[in-house]
Amino acid sequence: MLIMGRLFAVHEIKLITLSADGTETSYALPSVQRIVFENNTMTVNMKSGADATNIVRVSFLLEIDYSNLKINEVSGVGEDSEKFYELINIGTEDIPLEGCRIYYNANGSVGQPFPPNDERLTWTGDATQVANAGELFCLIGRGNPGSFTTGLTPERILIITLKDPAGNVLDQCIRAEDTGIYAVGRDKSFSRIPDGTGPFYFTTPTPEQLNGDDATGLLLVPQKPVNVHDNKGKSSLFLFPNPVKTNLTLSGVTEGATINLIDMNGRLLQSIITQDDTADINVSSLPQGSYLLQVGKQVIKFIKQ
Repeated sequence: MLIMGRLFAVHEIKLITLSADGTETSYALPSVQRIVFENNTMTVNMKSGADATNIVRVSFLLEIDYSNLKINEVSGVGEDSEKFYELINIGTEDIPLEGCRIYYNANGSVGQPFPPNDERLTWTGDATQVANAGELFCLIGRGNPGSFTTGLTPERILIITLKDPAGNVLDQCIRAEDTGIYAVGRDKSFSRIPDGTGPFYFTTPTPEQLNGDDATGLLLVPQKPVNVHDNKGKSSLFLFPNPVKTNLTLSGVTEGATINLIDMNGRLLQSIITQDDTADINVSSLPQGSYLLQVGKQVIKFIKQ
């Protein structure tokens, strides 16, 4: 069936809503016998024998999988006309965006604690907006027709939430700290690497361009306040020797876990996939100083001699 210039499989359609003379009537699709388009008029014949003619408006309720719709990049850099939200459809089917919403939840000024406590609707998708399968969908410029309405400020602690038309949370972009090593200025956006699936990093804004899959040397956007402790703390991880000159052994991990090696500026230096419950890590090439190993929500600090 052709709807808004797009083909949809009939089995996906559950409800048809018709409007003639301003009165809307909804029918379950199985009760419709025939739909005829002729001379800009649509005639719907019902199985019960009732006819609906001269239809001036028609809408269809579809079964849509919104779970493949993700936030891919958010930028508060520059003037309002340059700021943008970038979504990505990582699935294989187009996703109509009518009724999807973005909420901007941010602290009023720099330096306030996480989480922010206000939530503002900044965008609602309309009937003309579609995220094509495997492609980006970008809202550029505050206040433009069909775009977002609330100002973006890159330094602030914030939670940006994407919801489907039913109000279910599809994705979030969170910046949980704006002080210390995370005091990134007005020249950085929050970019997901790899596109649609990875964590967010501080990057140069790239509207309507893919971010790629290489995050080496980039600074992670903190998803929550970082709780750093050494191997004398309450972590279930155990690291030795510490300090270290050449090789580290990390125990308390699980097979297939990802170990991120991060410097004290938050830059990702290396990612390691564990093969069993311990991991041997060669750090001989690292300059002397302090570093972090992150496994899931746990972070442990070590010193390279």
